[in-house]
Amino acid sequence: MDDTDETLLQSYKEGNEQALVELTRRYFDMIYRYSYRFVQDTALAEDIVQETFIKMWRSIDTFREGMTVKPWLFRIAHNAAIDYLRKKKAIHFSAMTEEGMEEQFEDADTNLLEETIAQEERDTLTSCIEALPTHYREVLLLRAEDMLTFEEIASVTGKPLNTVKSLYRRGLLILQQQLGIAPK
Repeated sequence: MDDTDETLLQSYKEGNEQALVELTRRYFDMIYRYSYRFVQDTALAEDIVQETFIKMWRSIDTFREGMTVKPWLFRIAHNAAIDYLRKKKAIHFSAMTEEGMEEQFEDADTNLLEETIAQEERDTLTSCIEALPTHYREVLLLRAEDMLTFEEIASVTGKPLNTVKSLYRRGLLILQQQLGIAPK
């Protein structure tokens, strides 16, 4: 299907069950990665994903014309993850899953030395990202990994747009300092 997300939602509201299946397929992996970064637990991340799509389905009638599906879904996932964390009372973040790093490593078409160096660089970057304060880390990962716009990130996190932009810029500066890269 080449329909937009919003078209799929409208199609589902009109009775096309397959439209909801397609929408879920489009966002399942992104929502899983986002959830996993919060909880660093596969089973818990899967629960959050399930909860996200159930809440999406239950609140589909509240989706208004002019809204965008992607930040709406991420906001639902954000709230579901926060709810789980409140129950657990511990916050853990990660830059990416081990499986994700292995896939990147396996996909690399370089010699063993270059692969080893690339893995060390990813490990260093992951460590630096994990060391960032939560508010910087979340904005950086939503932008870099999930490819959300600043407006979408503001919607997901409930922060003002200029605050999101500032957090992103400051987070990048901290990362540059940690990695020994001169700011541009």
